[in-house]
Amino acid sequence: MQKYIQVKVTDFLRQMEGYIDGKIGVDDYCQGIFALMKRRMTISDEECRILQTAFHDADDYDAEIRLEHTILEPELRRRVATSIEELRALGHQ
Repeated sequence: MQKYIQVKVTDFLRQMEGYIDGKIGVDDYCQGIFALMKRRMTISDEECRILQTAFHDADDYDAEIRLEHTILEPELRRRVATSIEELRALGHQ
């Protein structure tokens, strides 16, 4: 039987804070969020909503291709900061 690695909300929060604090670049941030979303997790509906939004925000970011739905880094940074605030409001530090 294969053992699955389960991630926690704090893993996402660490990734988000690393990006906001400038410890990781935008491409590493996005790849990290994509990788975390592939993992198994047990979270509340509200946590799921916030993390799904963070995933979609990372997916909408593109520095080169400008489409109707794409966002640039300043907007991604603002959205990540909002996700951090929402997770902290739920008690995550």
